[in-house]
Amino acid sequence: MFENKQNKVPFKNARFIVILVTLLFIQASLLAYLSWSTSPNRTEIGHIGAAVYFWHNGKYDVFHVNPPLIRIIAGMPVALFCSPKYDWKPYSPRPQDRSEWALGTAFINANDLADLRLYVFLMRIACIPFILMGGYFGCRFASELYGEWSGIMFALLWTLSPLVLGWGATVCPDVAAASMGIVGLYTFWLWLKNPGWKKTVIAGICLGLMPLTKTTWIIAFPIWCLLVVIWWSRRKQADHCPPLRQFAVLFLIAVYVINTGYLYDGSFRLLKDYRFISGTLTGVKMSKDKPVVQGNRFADSWIGSIPVPLPGEFVQGIDTQKLDFERGLESYARGVWSDRGWWWYYGYVLLLREPLGVWGLTLLALASIWFIRDCRTISRDETVIILVGLLVFAFICSQTGFSIHPRYVVVVLPFLYIFVSRLAGSKNRLAMLATTTCLLWVTASSLSFYPYSMSYFNELAGRPRNWPNHLLGSNIDWGQDAYFLKAWVEKHPEAKPLYISYTSQIPLEKLGIKNDALVPTEPTSGWMVVGVSKLFGQEEKLEWLQKEKNVKMVGYSIWIVNVNGHNTSPAKDL
Repeated sequence: MFENKQNKVPFKNARFIVILVTLLFIQASLLAYLSWSTSPNRTEIGHIGAAVYFWHNGKYDVFHVNPPLIRIIAGMPVALFCSPKYDWKPYSPRPQDRSEWALGTAFINANDLADLRLYVFLMRIACIPFILMGGYFGCRFASELYGEWSGIMFALLWTLSPLVLGWGATVCPDVAAASMGIVGLYTFWLWLKNPGWKKTVIAGICLGLMPLTKTTWIIAFPIWCLLVVIWWSRRKQADHCPPLRQFAVLFLIAVYVINTGYLYDGSFRLLKDYRFISGTLTGVKMSKDKPVVQGNRFADSWIGSIPVPLPGEFVQGIDTQKLDFERGLESYARGVWSDRGWWWYYGYVLLLREPLGVWGLTLLALASIWFIRDCRTISRDETVIILVGLLVFAFICSQTGFSIHPRYVVVVLPFLYIFVSRLAGSKNRLAMLATTTCLLWVTASSLSFYPYSMSYFNELAGRPRNWPNHLLGSNIDWGQDAYFLKAWVEKHPEAKPLYISYTSQIPLEKLGIKNDALVPTEPTSGWMVVGVSKLFGQEEKLEWLQKEKNVKMVGYSIWIVNVNGHNTSPAKDL
């Protein structure tokens, strides 16, 4: 398939370069505006706290369930060019205390609103180059597989993805990790096709950078081994076997990069010297209500004398994350609360939160394998993309301790987008028409929600009033619309009495929002402003407000109801 288009140097045509640069500029602009207009969300404050802590103290022991690369980059402009105020009293050295959240809150409380907004904006802006890098290398990957138009198709999907826009305009590392994943696979694919020592070094560095963006990418090591086996088994007669010596060096370079990212903090510590807290590594069965017990199931075995070739905080972070999954967290989906998650959750998230145009493209891409003559063969190169995407998705779905955040599945999107971009290489007119229609659908659907991309749902979810029947939490309301709420309150001084129940990471008083009280639990006259997470939370004390019909919105995540009055708000209708 597409043999005449593979192995060409992409974007030799100036027209395609202009289109790619334009798309990257559009994405940077969209992300920059979101970075300024949305307030810190509930997950982001932990990364903010960890970022300022690292640059002030040079330690990795805060938020160690997430590797340090992105927060180091994010904190750099604030540390080098600003003079923020700090409060380290909430710090705790115990991993189970997760003091990053308290440190982030303390940082927010310590600084004035104007300064704080600038600091968060600078942190977010510093992460945008990672996302643009994903767009460029994903475009290059698709171009070398299928042709230049496929590269442009990938870049368009990556630019307009609501999940990429919503979470890319935060300090959270998930979108940057997705970008680094595609860079790592692209460089490894180049090595597979034509091994050499220069490519070995580049692929090794990129493989090492992947787990430094997100711990999930530790699975890239066994996946890369599997890819070598499959590539070797499907080799043509004239192909040489992959040079195993280069492959071993590639892995050693990757391990070296991981350790360098932590400045060798705790590297090669004996396994028996760790103090773990997860049941898997302590040997003590954990439950949600059971106190955390430190231990090490390997302390008295010969395995304990083996040095671990990874940084100490990296290993402790895996242990702490494992504890979270073992104990479980309250999760919600399809109207049901559970103390654990579901294996199907992230598939359901993608079904409702990716534009329907993407799913139309996916169905077309699958159909093209059987029905479109010039697209029927799945090449060995495509197998790399498909296999990695499926394995990573399966790994994410297997973590059923809790099912809360859609951002976890963002790392799969580049592989999906590259696969569907195969359609742009077809000469079939019907396929071209259907592909163009789906791309226009993606564009219109995504931009119609902007700048509320974090709360995006596609048409399958129905009207916004129905979304809480499907998903809650960071799918809709994660505190990201506090600045929009501030603007609404300033524009509507007639909204009295004003009752507000909204979880904002920046205190309402700091935002200049004065409310008379929290939203009452019984019908009361006045203006009710309530976040979706509060309104449909597990306690369900605001059921009376859920039944109100005269509802408006601020940013899709906040409901506004004028009880016993007329709602004249210009906010969007539910």
